[in-house]
Amino acid sequence: MTGPVYIEGAKKGDSIAVTVVDIEPDEFGTTTVVPGFGFLRDLFTDPYIVHWDLNRLEARSKDMPGISVPNNSFMGTIGVLPDKEELQKWLKREQELADAGGAVLTPQPVEALPADLCGVDGTAKSECLRTVPPRENGGNVDARETIVGTTILLPCFIDGCGLFAGDVHFAMGGGEVAGTAIETGGRVTLEAQVRPGGAKLQTTMHFEGGSQLKQLAPSSFYAISGLPVKSEGELPVFETYLGGEKIAPLANLSEDLTLAARNATLNMIDFLVKTKGLTREQAYVLTSVAVDLNIAQVVDYPNVGVTAILNRDVFKEQ
Repeated sequence: MTGPVYIEGAKKGDSIAVTVVDIEPDEFGTTTVVPGFGFLRDLFTDPYIVHWDLNRLEARSKDMPGISVPNNSFMGTIGVLPDKEELQKWLKREQELADAGGAVLTPQPVEALPADLCGVDGTAKSECLRTVPPRENGGNVDARETIVGTTILLPCFIDGCGLFAGDVHFAMGGGEVAGTAIETGGRVTLEAQVRPGGAKLQTTMHFEGGSQLKQLAPSSFYAISGLPVKSEGELPVFETYLGGEKIAPLANLSEDLTLAARNATLNMIDFLVKTKGLTREQAYVLTSVAVDLNIAQVVDYPNVGVTAILNRDVFKEQ
């Protein structure tokens, strides 16, 4: 990541409007499956990597023959610095979640930067937040819609705001289920404007734009639904910290969007394996970079619904 950058004229209580002017991606990218990470981390437990050749138009890979993923580059991470009050609030709630057994990454000084603050001998190593989760200041939001032309609105917690950005994604499916998109470096051009008093309208990052979202829509798609159902006796990995006395014996959970999304993802992986001849690892990677998880409905309880939408445009001849 690059930053923090001091924004001239920005005061605490303002917001900044950051427009993405251009993203020039590097010529090389990767998608990786990391053991212990990702939406299906309990099922995909071995490391796996796909190497991509990139240009301004598409990503191709010898590891994924016959597939071309269109360029929709965006920054996975963009945000601003918190003040002391926000920092302490976030540290407290995340530590409480960790103490309850929840999946959370607390400060880790090993190899943390800057070393004089966050490293093993750093003066603030217990206060250096991990950058994996997004928070009220933005951060690793992974909003695939923040492509060139989008304006990202961030509240300023301190004077100068302290803008940081990075984590360029060449392309990503909505959900980034494998844990990574097509990860790459790049040269990013941003333009920032101060909106006086704008923070009072925001509790999180907002973003706005025009018609550029149309370029994310495929010309051909295939969609698969998912419901919050499971095998009796199974305790989903994301529910383990709540205990399984009531959850495990049930075959149907009520209003559980995460379980519905998991099933939509698994159904899509199975479909790709059966119809496209992909390995399960290849299908998992493709789902992470070219399949969008969309909420279908949140009212038809107990079975709320999530839809996995495949961009069929990615299937091309070599």
